[in-house]
Amino acid sequence: MRGNKFWFILGLIATAGIAAAAEHGGHGGDLHSPKALIWEGINIAIVVGAIVYLFKDSFKKFVEDYKNQILKSITEAEEKHRTAKEELEKAKKALQEAKIKYEEGLKTAQEVAEKEKEMIISKAQEVAERIRQSAEKAIEIETNKAKEELRRYAAQKAIELSEKMLKELFKDKELQKRFTERMLAELNKN
Repeated sequence: MRGNKFWFILGLIATAGIAAAAEHGGHGGDLHSPKALIWEGINIAIVVGAIVYLFKDSFKKFVEDYKNQILKSITEAEEKHRTAKEELEKAKKALQEAKIKYEEGLKTAQEVAEKEKEMIISKAQEVAERIRQSAEKAIEIETNKAKEELRRYAAQKAIELSEKMLKELFKDKELQKRFTERMLAELNKN
């Protein structure tokens, strides 16, 4: 059936072409006359009608396929756009979380550093205090040793001076005799 349509339309086109050619007598005639314009219009209408009639299903299918392809491309583009927006939001969220973690890490590091600093200062103060106490004890011990040595030295010198003085005093026999008597008298009282 489709083959018959084709031959019918082809025959119409050929007939219209022959009719137009016969009218002009093959001389080209006046193409601007109303009659020639009407025949050309009819001829064009027949050709366009035949083309539309013959290829309307193919044309409709082509237009439908093209429309579907465009709609599919739009849908894919919208999906890609939506996915890209989601990825962008995820990236923004991840960036924000990274900034928060960075700031928390920085804050924690500063706190740890401050605690370390305080601990080091505290230990240094403790060590300094122990050194000071140790130095004070050493000074006290050395001072006490020096005092003791000085007392012994002073006592030694006092004994030596006393002996010397007594030897000088007791060189005199009369003085020795009086001293001995007085001591005996004192001892008798007790």
